[in-house]
Amino acid sequence: MTSNSNSYTIDGITLKVCPPSSYRSIIPELAVLLKSCIDSNITMNFIQPFSLEDASEFWLSAEDNVIQGKQFVVIAQEAKERPEPEPEPKAQAGGLLHDPASDQEGTDDHLPNAKHRGEVGKLIVGKEHRKRGIGKMLLSCLEDKAREHGRTILVLDTQTGSGAELFYEHIGYTKVGVIPDVTMAPDGTQYTSCTFFYKKL
Repeated sequence: MTSNSNSYTIDGITLKVCPPSSYRSIIPELAVLLKSCIDSNITMNFIQPFSLEDASEFWLSAEDNVIQGKQFVVIAQEAKERPEPEPEPKAQAGGLLHDPASDQEGTDDHLPNAKHRGEVGKLIVGKEHRKRGIGKMLLSCLEDKAREHGRTILVLDTQTGSGAELFYEHIGYTKVGVIPDVTMAPDGTQYTSCTFFYKKL
């Protein structure tokens, strides 16, 4: 593995924390990843029909927080084998780390009792790139970023009964519990349950 504070290369995959200055340029690729999940009926807060414009709007809504260092986006790409000026490989996966201390508007400190906590807002791996350990690498990178910013615990939630639920259990996240029928599947045909996890860093 090779690394610096904002980039890791492991087994031919480069994971990098997207700098605020280039965040907008990566939004189209993040939008493709998010739309593929909704099109596959994976519960991620959205309902079909869900366009690339809808997906781009979601990622664009995070831009101010990314600029202010309240949210961090990590992307995974094939490691480059050719020198510049070859174009950057497309993002194969993306993760969003959220600072809950910024949730409450109208106060200076927002949620001052949550400054030690981070939330994994999204963890998406393109379906053609799964089963390669990329999700685990991505989450490890998010955890490292959380530690750098003084976070001692991460929390997240995912669809109950999904492959993601098994994934989080397998890599050491502790299951807190399940809220049944709390969200609607993207195709609108059924309610889905949500499982909550945490990990002490």
